[in-house]
Amino acid sequence: MATGLKIAACVCGKDGIISQAEEEKMFQLVSNKYSEFSLSDFDLILDDFFNSDKQIEDYLLEIADSETRNFVFELSAASASADGLDIRENIALSKVAILWDINPNE
Repeated sequence: MATGLKIAACVCGKDGIISQAEEEKMFQLVSNKYSEFSLSDFDLILDDFFNSDKQIEDYLLEIADSETRNFVFELSAASASADGLDIRENIALSKVAILWDINPNE
């Protein structure tokens, strides 16, 4: 789930900051789906994200499973919306949908 969280962080960060509300929503959704996922796991993944020079496209290539892609898309959309969806975040979500062939209206 590390890559999925990094994708959500990429989307959330498109407006220049990953807010506390966005972080809380990411953690809530992932920990609800994966009960063994801890706050320390979350913090380590975000630290790795901030220390990386990878772009969203790099992370998107790492996930091939459609079920995981759908969850990550929903995670990204819900997290980015936690503090109001900025146009730049919306564009990033559209890019994810296009590259993964996801219909966001389904």
